[in-house]
Amino acid sequence: MESRVESLLMWLRAATTDNHAVAKDFPIYCQPVSKDSLSLQIECTLLKTLLMKALTYIPLLLMCLLFAACQKVDLGEETEVPEGKNLVTFKVKQFEQKDFDKAKSRATEISSLCKHIELIIYKDGARVNKVSQSADDKGYGTLSVALASGTYRAVILAHNQEKSPTTTEVSKISFGSDVSDVFLWSQDITVEDGKELDVDATMHRVVAMVRIVTTDNIPSNVATMQFYYTGGSSTLDALTGIGCVKSRQTVKRTVTDAMRGKPGTFEMYTIPRSDSETLHLEVTALDANGNTVCAKTFEDVPVTVNRISEYDGALFTNGVSGGDVLSKFHLTTNDEWTTVKETF
Repeated sequence: MESRVESLLMWLRAATTDNHAVAKDFPIYCQPVSKDSLSLQIECTLLKTLLMKALTYIPLLLMCLLFAACQKVDLGEETEVPEGKNLVTFKVKQFEQKDFDKAKSRATEISSLCKHIELIIYKDGARVNKVSQSADDKGYGTLSVALASGTYRAVILAHNQEKSPTTTEVSKISFGSDVSDVFLWSQDITVEDGKELDVDATMHRVVAMVRIVTTDNIPSNVATMQFYYTGGSSTLDALTGIGCVKSRQTVKRTVTDAMRGKPGTFEMYTIPRSDSETLHLEVTALDANGNTVCAKTFEDVPVTVNRISEYDGALFTNGVSGGDVLSKFHLTTNDEWTTVKETF
């Protein structure tokens, strides 16, 4: 038996360089045997089949192992820069928030406002690279990318969307109907061979907010608040920082048990357009079956970047709080925005 095993091992070594060895030099102990050794003959036949299939994949396996051995696994924190490219690092340290009327600015740490950052690089109008970060990522706010020499348009977006915006076209970045708070930095950069480039990016807000504050309590049968509005945009031109599509936005907010029986506050965002300064807003309270509990329409809702248009009033009882709406229009300022408050 030992001689047969030794013979089989010698055959296997030779077979790795000559697959035809299976057919012509299979060890003698696995050649046809007497009828009373049928079980041995079956085992040898199976072994021969398995070996032929295995030898078919040996060259492929060797190639995979060789390829893996040639790869460099980056276990450190340094960014590996491919040959012929140069490292460009963007540091998003703060957000500039300008009061609409007072022209002063405040600096706010990025992580306190937005939980996602997207860095998108465009070359001749085409997207060539993209890097995304979440607030829980290490080094949040510092993004690096390797680029060949040349001139690019670099765009940084900070937002609170659950999904990343569509960034295929620099002039048409779509956030979907339910826009969050969005900040933008956009600039041309020039990359030179052999030179690393560090860029400090100060973001600015590109959205307006509409806030509905009910002075009456949310009824027990209200399950959803629906806000449908036109006049703004959910698509951003990152070259100009303004809305570029006439959007019909529909936002739905779930009403929980904890919210019912109390006054409610609901917020929604839009990207203002250059050809529109107001929204047409329809607010509808729906029950669990989608039936309308009550509805109210707001015309000419002012929308300006970094401004909140806030409406306070009795929504569910269809009452009027504070008298004539127009006479109650006034401006106030909070910590982050300039607020336009109005009573309905």
